[in-house]
Amino acid sequence: MVKLEEEDFEDYEELDDEKPVLQQVYDYKSRRILVWIEDKENQPQVEETLAFLLPFATIRYVNSEEKAIELSEKEEWDTYVVDLTEEGVSISEFVKTANNNLEIMLVALNYSRLNRDNEQSEMYFEPIRKLFVLDNLNASQTESGQ
Repeated sequence: MVKLEEEDFEDYEELDDEKPVLQQVYDYKSRRILVWIEDKENQPQVEETLAFLLPFATIRYVNSEEKAIELSEKEEWDTYVVDLTEEGVSISEFVKTANNNLEIMLVALNYSRLNRDNEQSEMYFEPIRKLFVLDNLNASQTESGQ
């Protein structure tokens, strides 16, 4: 029979102190997000991924600059999402207007790289979620003197 010394249990005691990390619960129900996506091939993937990233948010998808401008003038939005790698988006009037409106957060994502299959990887999603934190918008307004 093997006699265990108290020091043999030290490693096990450390394991007891470790609590399972609960995944953070996200709730974006107060958020209104307008997404301009030109490439229809990426749209299902973008819709699925953003719905996962931003649960309960109101998200509206448009496929042209004209629709994006029209909706931005008709309704209140706190965030616009675009893919600056899509042709003409970076120099569009919609993006210029969004950049000049301090009350709107403009988030640029590369839609072709969004991947809902990484849902188990917080290392993948957490930086993307941080792009949508309204405190970032409020902080930038404070820094610019607004």
